[in-house]
Amino acid sequence: MARIPYLDVDDLGEEDKELLKRPINLHRALVNSPGAARNFGHVGSYIRYGSKLDPRLRELAILQVGYLAKSDYEYSHHIKIGRDFGVSDDDIRAMITESEGRNSGLPRLDRTVLRAARE
Repeated sequence: MARIPYLDVDDLGEEDKELLKRPINLHRALVNSPGAARNFGHVGSYIRYGSKLDPRLRELAILQVGYLAKSDYEYSHHIKIGRDFGVSDDDIRAMITESEGRNSGLPRLDRTVLRAARE
């Protein structure tokens, strides 16, 4: 159960309705503070479209954070997204192995990104 209410488009003022173009639960919670939702959107857009980080590595980093935070929503959501960017089942198993402090055999760059995400 969500601790922050999920709002719908009808709950928002006209100037904020565009914030729920994608009415996923994350956005529905964020629009409780429209200003924060707008700024969060800018950060998310930069990470997805402006960053030079390879999309597969980005998704591995997000999966690492979701796994360590025990965030079922984030983790399961980004397993699906990660597959679109080349994250394999072997990559996911290796990420878990790295999380346990064992060498997974992943390439050095992958291990570096995962280590940074664990910081």
